[in-house]
Amino acid sequence: MQVRDWKGKLAGSALLAALLVAAGGMNAAEPPALPRRDSVPKLLRSIEFGDWGSAVVRFGDLNGDGQIEALVAQEDASGGQDKIIITCLTAIDLEGKILWQVGKPDRKNVWTGGDTPIQVHDIDGDGQAEVIYQNPDSLLTILDGKTGKQKKQVQLAGGHDALLFADFAGSGRAQQLVVKDRYSNFWVYDAAQDFKLLWSKAKVITGHYPINFDFNGDGKDELLLGYRLYAPDGKILWSHDEFPSNRDGHDDAVDVKDMDGDGRAEIALATSQDAVLLDSDGKILFRKPMHHAQHAMIGRFRPDMPGQQQAFFISREDSPGPGIPAKALEALYTKSGDLLWDNTKQKDADKDGTLTQAVVVENWTGNPNENFLALNRRGNGPPVLLDGWGREVAVFPFPQRAAQPQPAGGRGPRDLYTGYYVKHIDVYGDEREEILVYDENRLSIYTNAAFREKVQWYNDTIYNGRK
Repeated sequence: MQVRDWKGKLAGSALLAALLVAAGGMNAAEPPALPRRDSVPKLLRSIEFGDWGSAVVRFGDLNGDGQIEALVAQEDASGGQDKIIITCLTAIDLEGKILWQVGKPDRKNVWTGGDTPIQVHDIDGDGQAEVIYQNPDSLLTILDGKTGKQKKQVQLAGGHDALLFADFAGSGRAQQLVVKDRYSNFWVYDAAQDFKLLWSKAKVITGHYPINFDFNGDGKDELLLGYRLYAPDGKILWSHDEFPSNRDGHDDAVDVKDMDGDGRAEIALATSQDAVLLDSDGKILFRKPMHHAQHAMIGRFRPDMPGQQQAFFISREDSPGPGIPAKALEALYTKSGDLLWDNTKQKDADKDGTLTQAVVVENWTGNPNENFLALNRRGNGPPVLLDGWGREVAVFPFPQRAAQPQPAGGRGPRDLYTGYYVKHIDVYGDEREEILVYDENRLSIYTNAAFREKVQWYNDTIYNGRK
């Protein structure tokens, strides 16, 4: 096995970044003091799931009331990740009330090890969301999001692993459907033409989940799937077939954003090995050797660098020795590839196991110009928010999946916090995002109470100048 010397590479990048700061070439503003007064996580509500609970949850306005609801999906994955069968769907509001249920609940069907082919989307444009899911035989089922009643079933030509809706027609609505299998093939259908097959590709590297983006500004999405960018008609615009291309080497994650405001998007790519940043023409801007880059995301993590965004990567590292759990490498880079920080010297880095994930939280404090990273599935710690300096600015307590480490062969200490997921959604319409943490047992909703705690209700008066 090839050994990746990422520590040496990181050290070199860190030295370059330090020299740039010393020379005034990189903004070296001091980070906000800790604890941050604008980040005060507060648990608003915890909804206990019944026998219908699952770690597969989708969110959306299911009943058209303008509020966000949750759709909890149980699945039978006993046949493998490529043969997932959805067995029960339960729609709830965020007070915990069951709105409808389809199928029979079974607590055995809560396992998930890959993507689940189910989405909430207004596929027909009637203003009412539908629930769209697929079985292993490529039979697509569409339910009314408000009632759970079946509206339609369509037999597709193939695909069963992930569903992506995009606008390849330039209609302003995401009515084209991309369906892939686990690693090798995908199909593109048009819902506006009764799911007519438009085009497909076979024996390609699909990666885990594709992304749609209008790279050339013509009003139509292009499709970035695996290491190739496809035009709306399926023509290959560019490719990087030299990137890892076996079952253990594929596009694990991708994010697309304009990092410097020049009107051209950049692409952060986790290749199952290296961390890569591309421009919209497919040119490599940087490539950082890593053991197993698993997650890639772009955001405005450093408010002291106005007009710029940064690329964050998580790599699954090898175990340093027998019986020692593997850890996650986390690193933040500028567009030019300068290392801003990594977690190799952080005191709590051992909490982040090899399954650590992250999502970009865009508006936690009310300042959309500062994004945060929500780390989850950390192994030895509950979810946290990191700022652009790699510091914890919020912790979201969540029950462990096991009370204590089990003997060898059972659940180990690195697995205590790996069975939950995190979403960031503006649940209450106040333009700030809440943090939603869930597993098969419960859904917990956290808000930022910093601003609420500043309100003074005593000494009230109509002469408001004193306020």
